Amino acid sequence: MLVGVALALLAILVVLVGSGWLDRAFDLVGGDEGVPDPIGEVAQAQPTLHLIAAADPDGTEAAVRLAVLAQDRSDGEGTALLLPASTIVDVPGHGTFPLGDAYALGGAPLTSVTVANLLGIRIDAAATISTAGWAALLDTLGGVEVTVRTQLVDRDGRVRFEPGVQVLDGERAAEDLTLAADGEAELDALPRVQQVLGAVLDGVSEDPTLVDLWLGMELADGGAVIETDDPELVRVVLVELALARQADRVTTWTLPVAPLGSGRDAGYRPDVDRTNELVADRFAAARSGGEVTGGRDVQILNGNGVPRVGQQVAERLADGGYRVILTGNADRFTYETTRIVLHDSSEAQLAVGRDVQARLGVGELELAATPGSVVDITIVVGADFPPDGG
Repeated sequence: MLVGVALALLAILVVLVGSGWLDRAFDLVGGDEGVPDPIGEVAQAQPTLHLIAAADPDGTEAAVRLAVLAQDRSDGEGTALLLPASTIVDVPGHGTFPLGDAYALGGAPLTSVTVANLLGIRIDAAATISTAGWAALLDTLGGVEVTVRTQLVDRDGRVRFEPGVQVLDGERAAEDLTLAADGEAELDALPRVQQVLGAVLDGVSEDPTLVDLWLGMELADGGAVIETDDPELVRVVLVELALARQADRVTTWTLPVAPLGSGRDAGYRPDVDRTNELVADRFAAARSGGEVTGGRDVQILNGNGVPRVGQQVAERLADGGYRVILTGNADRFTYETTRIVLHDSSEAQLAVGRDVQARLGVGELELAATPGSVVDITIVVGADFPPDGG
């Protein structure tokens, strides 16, 4: 009799476990139903999110604020890297421009490829938020406390902010985030970006479901508050960083740069050595490359006359640890076959060439007639790229 009852109870338990009912019951008892658990939902050891603040979400204007957010799951350390939009970089397929201009030239995809190329890391997703989007998002926090260090005047001479500690509503906080104040160097504006990002992460640490709210919100014109192709990764990175910040394990950095020019047209040039050190320290798990160990500095030359073909090539190489340091036009636009020219005859460099060939889906390998170059590989893009003709 007792054996029969025990067997019956065991059968019921198996059904409950198999249906997931027992797990849901425990969630209800624990009060955790609806609270997202980010761990394990993104496979990367260090997922990276490229955050873009742009006045126009359609990409017709330059981005005004840029950052890379990453959470290293191996040690629990979070990183927010602020990138001056006026940093002069090579925009793949276009030439040398301020980093923020990459957004006007090719939207979030080109901006992310440019950032990945600049840092030599993998960018897993991008999130673009317009000024109106920031205002709507920050309103859900019930105000943002900021410290304004000096009086901020806009380019028309109007005073926008007085010095001091103040609580700003969403619209004013968004203005504080994106304002290009008269006479203010961009590096001096980045602490304001840090304050707003900190408020966002603090809000998420108190209520992780805020991220899902933001991802579902729309603006009056019908556009999304957060424009992204990967909302799941956006949610995961923000929630994990918020938890890390709660444990005082998020560090904010600024891209190492040096001043370039003066006045309103002033910009910055990247400090390559210090940037490499920072990336090795804070983004080690986001550096790509696999098992291929040869040199990865690349020159892309347009040999087929197709506009922006260099951007397409750079996008295919982006997650392989390649760095496009030179782009331009070839000596002619009549190349039928893509040439992948190696400037080193070693076996390691041959393996890199084959990897490039596989990523592009086209191309013939050849050795440069004159060894030695500032790049490891030159790609002369022919009419066979892209391989599907698209």
